Amino acid sequence: MPLHVLPRQIRQLLWRFVWTGLCASAMTGSAWAAGIKILVSTTPLSTPFYVAEEQGFFRDEGLEVTLVDCPSGSVCLKLLLDGQGQLATASDQAIMFLSFEKPTFKVLASFASSRQDVKLVARRSAAIRSVADMKDKRVAMVRGAAGQYVFDLAMLTSGLDPRSAQVVDLDLQQLEAAATNRSIDAFALWQPGANHLIKLLGTDALVLPGPNLYTLTFNLTALRDARTISAEDCVKALRALERALVFLRSEPSKAKTILRDRLKLVMTDIDGYWPDYRFELGLNQSLIATLESTARWAMRENLVKHRDMPNYLDFIDIGPLKRVRPAAVTIVK
Repeated sequence: MPLHVLPRQIRQLLWRFVWTGLCASAMTGSAWAAGIKILVSTTPLSTPFYVAEEQGFFRDEGLEVTLVDCPSGSVCLKLLLDGQGQLATASDQAIMFLSFEKPTFKVLASFASSRQDVKLVARRSAAIRSVADMKDKRVAMVRGAAGQYVFDLAMLTSGLDPRSAQVVDLDLQQLEAAATNRSIDAFALWQPGANHLIKLLGTDALVLPGPNLYTLTFNLTALRDARTISAEDCVKALRALERALVFLRSEPSKAKTILRDRLKLVMTDIDGYWPDYRFELGLNQSLIATLESTARWAMRENLVKHRDMPNYLDFIDIGPLKRVRPAAVTIVK
């Protein structure tokens, strides 16, 4: 039936329907009109995101980005899976644990790494002088995070069963209360919480040498469902991050100032752990090896319910980074 013979109200409703569909189609593959939320762990390893926001690199790439703070990468990734954002930062440990529960996300790139970010901090008053003294001690940590893995490695390399120590749940947002709780003998946690804890403990704090067998990586993740964020917007986000990394390397003092102001840190603390960090975009085969080795550990220690090793190649999306830095992709799929 020709449109002009339809009743006026019907014609108006039809045009509204068509116009709404056209607008929705125009949004596909763009910055999703409402903007993109990136869930970011409040750690110095997230510095590239703070730099990209401060310097306007996301905006320059055509993205309207809001950074949402999370206390840890595990929380960031869980919020992503709950639909609270379009992108999230997560450590390899968070990726490994959640790969057993909800394999609905993917890794777009690693952007930071460190061998020294996780610290083992003991109370001198608890008669601890080395990792070998941890047997039967109460050790506070975030379960299923990098701190637990580093602690277990440290115990094993000292010839001790990690289960010979008693694990206490640690709330990173309640460090002051944990520091004053004399029933806790030691802690396994990452920066900047580690430095804050050391200050709270004062002269009673003793930093124990770590096993130096594990490199923590921080990664950018997204949901596999393409309706949550387009491949084009993933590329734009990575381009903005690459610009931030160039800035970070060429202007480290300015980058550290941005970090200080964002997380309300002390510059001398930042200067202390800055050399421990390596900031670079990549998707390396070593990430797969780390995920597999930590997954074997988690299954052996009965930290996960499922007994089948995930295929971590299925969690890697090399497409966006290949368009930004082709040489940075060494994973073979």
